[in-house]
Amino acid sequence: MAALIEQRSDARSRMRTCVRLAWAAAMTGVMLGSGARADAQTPPAPAAGERFALVVQGVSGDETYATRHRQWLDAMVTVLRDRFKYDAAHLIVLAEKPGANEQRATAEATRAVLTKLAATLKPADQLFIMFIGHGGGEGAEAKFNLVGPDLSAVEWNALLKPVRSRIVLADTTSASFPYLAGLAGPGRVIITATNSFAQRFHTEFPAGFIQAFTAEAADADKNARISLLEAFTYASRLVAQHYEQAGTMATEKALIDDTGDGVGRDAAATGADGTVAGLTYLDAPPMATSSNPEVQQLLQRQQALTEQVDDLRRRKPAMPKAEFDREFERLIIELAVVSRDVRRRSGA
Repeated sequence: MAALIEQRSDARSRMRTCVRLAWAAAMTGVMLGSGARADAQTPPAPAAGERFALVVQGVSGDETYATRHRQWLDAMVTVLRDRFKYDAAHLIVLAEKPGANEQRATAEATRAVLTKLAATLKPADQLFIMFIGHGGGEGAEAKFNLVGPDLSAVEWNALLKPVRSRIVLADTTSASFPYLAGLAGPGRVIITATNSFAQRFHTEFPAGFIQAFTAEAADADKNARISLLEAFTYASRLVAQHYEQAGTMATEKALIDDTGDGVGRDAAATGADGTVAGLTYLDAPPMATSSNPEVQQLLQRQQALTEQVDDLRRRKPAMPKAEFDREFERLIIELAVVSRDVRRRSGA
């Protein structure tokens, strides 16, 4: 019996070693061979799902806020449209004073947009939502101020419930804290600019959050992409610096929740929250290209497998350990085999 247990232990150990080696092989230089290249100019890989965004600028209250909120709206839309190459049909903008190809930020327009998205989006897709403006209220009755009647956290959650895709929602407004618990759920990354009901003043968080997606300093892991966790952390650091330099007490502290429990944590804390956000991006990954059709086909398969691995890691907290291990092992070994073939056929 002892010998059998030892044999099984050795087998498990060998399998873990194989998986580690496969992961290392897959992740080490696999995107580049003599006939393949990867840089910022290469087109994005065919994604497992599509990317959608809804950016909402609510009522500003006065001209000073109106100007600033419009600047933030334009800056975020520019990042999504020009830098991250969102399809124009997938980038929806609701504004206080709408411009070309924008809609007025009313409750009616919001309901219509989310109803359409719920009927369109698939589980593999990703929907990014950002609130810019003011908020108020507490608990379930907390509201993001729209043009005309507002929508409460309960109403927003009801509108999002039929949406089958992964959801990333950044409520960058004052009094956003109740939305952390109000909108939390499986498959969602929720960010709020404030961490208590008492934080009701205008926020600086949106400026730092938008800036993060174009800031080299925000790329903590140096993979040339900014994850939601990196953007959250960078913006939180800029907010803290803002109040330190102003010599005033900070009136906001952002929180992030991606475990679905609605509790969240701030950027300085540790905990499970942030794991999924660290694997979640608003952009599509760049992909290597090759003039060799066979190599190009392999590169596309390689990218698809890499995205499947990342998606599996995002779903890990909600999966039984045995199921995750089994699926991870299958994907990573296949990825290693494909990566090996890329190297061989490209002459690397």
